[in-house]
Amino acid sequence: MDQLRTYGGRPGADRRDERRTRLLAVGNELLTAPDGPGGFSVRGVCREAGLTPRYFYESFTDAGELARAVYDECIAAITTPALEALRDLGTDDRAAVRRGLATLVDLIADDPSRGRLLFSPALAAVPEIAEQRVVSTRLFVRLVGVEATNRKVPEPSGPVRVAAELLVGGVAQVVSAWLEGHLDVDRDVIIDTLTTSFLSLGPAVEPRGGGVTRPPD
Repeated sequence: MDQLRTYGGRPGADRRDERRTRLLAVGNELLTAPDGPGGFSVRGVCREAGLTPRYFYESFTDAGELARAVYDECIAAITTPALEALRDLGTDDRAAVRRGLATLVDLIADDPSRGRLLFSPALAAVPEIAEQRVVSTRLFVRLVGVEATNRKVPEPSGPVRVAAELLVGGVAQVVSAWLEGHLDVDRDVIIDTLTTSFLSLGPAVEPRGGGVTRPPD
């Protein structure tokens, strides 16, 4: 392919990667625009990136694939550091969980585009974003279940999975409400309360041993 030839002393693959990075940045900007993703399209992205469609299609098959890539980059940018912050879980649980949650909350709060990608109702109309939100929710639920059991079992028990669903959904609601200004509390209140909720997961479900506890007659 002629666009991959060396030009100006720079390999074609390097120039292609730079174009892809530019398309991702512009795609993110258009998807997360405050007034909604109406400008997000192959034509709109190419116009803002200063590239022709030919260069768009060397990296993405369509706008939907670009939307998925933008969302996946966001998820990677927040989950990798948050999981790294949990590395001491088991030695000082509260400190590790609080550090992980603080990292997660701060990475979302410090970049408004991340909050919009994760929570904006307007982006639910973009099918690829809606699909990736479901995928990432399943990922977070799985991670919470595994971390809650200190990685001792390959598959968390039923009660742990239920609690993980509750916690992941709750975190999303709390952070979304806070970012939108509906929850007027300090950052530390958010993080401390979420930490306490996460730490309550183990003691709340372990006595049940994976079974179903029925209310007394």
